[in-house]
Amino acid sequence: MKIQTSVFFNYFLLFLPFTQALTVHLFFPLKVSEILLFIIIFFSLQLKLKKDYINTIRKIDVLIFFLLLATISFIINIPWVYNYPIKNIPYRIARVPDSLLRLIYIYLNVGAFFLAIFFLSRGNRALNFWIKGAVIAAFYGWYLAISSAFNIPYLSLPGMDESPQKIVGIVRCGTFKEGNYFGLYLLLSATIAFYLNKIKIAWFLMVSILVSFSTISIFSAILLLGVYFKSYFLKKKVLRIILIIIPLLMILLVYFIKGDFYKKYVHDKLFTPLNSLTTSNLSKVDRYLTGNIAYEAGIDNPFFGVGPYNYGLHYDEYNTILNIVDNHSKWSINFFNRDNIRAIPNNVYLEIWAEYGIIGFVLFLSFLIITLRTALKLKNIIITGGLLAMYISLNAFPSFIMLFLWVYLAIPYGLAIRQNRDKEKLL
Repeated sequence: MKIQTSVFFNYFLLFLPFTQALTVHLFFPLKVSEILLFIIIFFSLQLKLKKDYINTIRKIDVLIFFLLLATISFIINIPWVYNYPIKNIPYRIARVPDSLLRLIYIYLNVGAFFLAIFFLSRGNRALNFWIKGAVIAAFYGWYLAISSAFNIPYLSLPGMDESPQKIVGIVRCGTFKEGNYFGLYLLLSATIAFYLNKIKIAWFLMVSILVSFSTISIFSAILLLGVYFKSYFLKKKVLRIILIIIPLLMILLVYFIKGDFYKKYVHDKLFTPLNSLTTSNLSKVDRYLTGNIAYEAGIDNPFFGVGPYNYGLHYDEYNTILNIVDNHSKWSINFFNRDNIRAIPNNVYLEIWAEYGIIGFVLFLSFLIITLRTALKLKNIIITGGLLAMYISLNAFPSFIMLFLWVYLAIPYGLAIRQNRDKEKLL
């Protein structure tokens, strides 16, 4: 039975990137990885847990407390009546069932985290399946990007949107719903490939991040590579080559800066002030608004937040866009009003701040810090760098309940258990 369960876990990792492609739409896109997770949970009820695994789980009890707080937040917000009307938005089922579904999915993600620790503590074989899935997803991402760039009809996999997310006409989301999901997944996959010494695959996955057009993922990848190859770059021979290449890079940089793409998607996006709304800085203004709404909602509900998946219900109450932007149009007013649309903060930290309160935010942050400390003790630069890249990317990430995030968070704990077991064998 153990072998059968580990096989299911291997294929669970293989299908992690297929969160939109190869799904069946019920009230939500049902994923192959989720079906496999349910099977793993069923068979795992018969697994025998070793003492070192149980001790590891006890060290991260803040995560259990976070689950408890999320549950209390859900219960409290069922009957709670606010002193303002909540926003009228479409539901998958209804307000309370939608919130319950989110809570259940949080439990599933945390369950996947605990299971991943167990299986990853037994060896690296499962991570090879993660890499296989990543390579398949990356190739498909390139296929979509190249086909759409040249207006060539492409094959959409079951479950994909009829009009997938694009930028300058190029499909950027791969097998995911959004490019930021795809970019971070590829980045984390590349770190795993480096860890497994699959160097060529790692570089392929790193380069593939470009297809996602995810600014935060590209930025995180550059930082990660800089830290990982720091000692290599400081070698005399390499420094000489770098000094020769720098003038060429400077010329290319100047050429890029003078181009329309840089002006529209980099300069104008970053440096146009918030009060002056343009097509270039629209996303920046939107992120500021949704982030500020989340912050204010958390301040007003510090103990338990507004409840799982309830951020969008409070959007109208804290929407101050008329005080932020000076040059509104009818289109921009309608856009920021988001009639019949469920808004999201697009920032994991602010999402948790708003929906689970300041206490939930502190618990979640504590869990991330404990995970980072565990990775640092391993003295594994690439996995630690992957965690830091994830933490940075969560500042511009739509949701924290993505299975691949939680499996990656489990890697340091699985490696730590194996490291301790190896030390005990030597005694």
